[in-house]
Amino acid sequence: MLKQIDELYKYVMIVLLVVYLINSIYLKELSLTFTIIGLVLVLEVVKHRHRIKQLTFPQLAIIGVVLLAGGAGTIYLLVLFQIFLEPFSLPSTLETMLLVLFVLICLYGLGHFLKRIFGRALENR
Repeated sequence: MLKQIDELYKYVMIVLLVVYLINSIYLKELSLTFTIIGLVLVLEVVKHRHRIKQLTFPQLAIIGVVLLAGGAGTIYLLVLFQIFLEPFSLPSTLETMLLVLFVLICLYGLGHFLKRIFGRALENR
């Protein structure tokens, strides 16, 4: 089963992206969005299972803690950014675009940091 997932990884990701886009444009169902995000995370873990098996438990724990702290930090910064934008009275569309851009930049930084930690942990093994 895992071998089939490895072979069909690209197609599964494309299908999940299409379902997510249809959901975000037409349905706007929050539970479906979280389900798709969860499936993508599980798919990524399955894809990188060979590398994850090479890591020790403390290395996995550190990566998990960094991931949780990064998520909490992103939410905290997002709230601060919303408070900062409030006095400017920007249109709601522009404010939403700025908030989404801010979250994407934070998540990109977190992903880059995790890649560096993950790469160093694998080099040290």
